[in-house]
Amino acid sequence: MNIPFYMIDWIKISQLESLGITKEAFYTLVIFLGIMACYYIIRPVSMVLISLQSEKLVSYLLSGLLFLVIFFSIVLFVGEIQLFTYQLLKISLQALAVFGLLLCVVHVVRQLIGKSKKI
Repeated sequence: MNIPFYMIDWIKISQLESLGITKEAFYTLVIFLGIMACYYIIRPVSMVLISLQSEKLVSYLLSGLLFLVIFFSIVLFVGEIQLFTYQLLKISLQALAVFGLLLCVVHVVRQLIGKSKKI
């Protein structure tokens, strides 16, 4: 299985294989580093959301992540990636974006109503 990763194409996999590093080990390392980078990027955002007591927004982020994990797990178990799978992913991401936008609008409206009641 030869997966072309164009972002890391400048690294010669054949040279790493001569050192005893397999493609799978290299890709695992790159993915692990990507996960670590995402964690350190998302951590400050989640801390701000928690400090602002935005439980709904944190729940939205976690539910979106859980949905994507379940979606890709099902695709992994089915074993075939077809055009329909890409269409479902596109629709799913759009639905997640619309749901997040709706949550943000509801949050802003509630904040405005709460501030107008205090005055």
